[in-house]
Amino acid sequence: MDNKTFILKENSEEIRKKISDMGIRVCVCASFKDACWLDYSTRVNNGVHGVGFYGGEMDTHSQEEELARFLGECKNPVFCKDVDEFIRLIKEFEYEKTK
Repeated sequence: MDNKTFILKENSEEIRKKISDMGIRVCVCASFKDACWLDYSTRVNNGVHGVGFYGGEMDTHSQEEELARFLGECKNPVFCKDVDEFIRLIKEFEYEKTK
């Protein structure tokens, strides 16, 4: 399961709380205004991050441009059907890396 990016095309306070309640770190960037998706990279492995906020270091000018940039750089994306699948895949990865 190495070098995959789990992607959830949803983001809300309730979803972030559910993820956090399962013991998974959720970065503050997941709460940014334009972070419409969530991701977890097995390569970086430092928690769930927000996707879709633009400008700053990436120099994107719209949410659509930022999402296209993200997908263009994303290696082995795994699109999750819902938050439960997103959590399950993260937990499975975290379990496997401890073996």
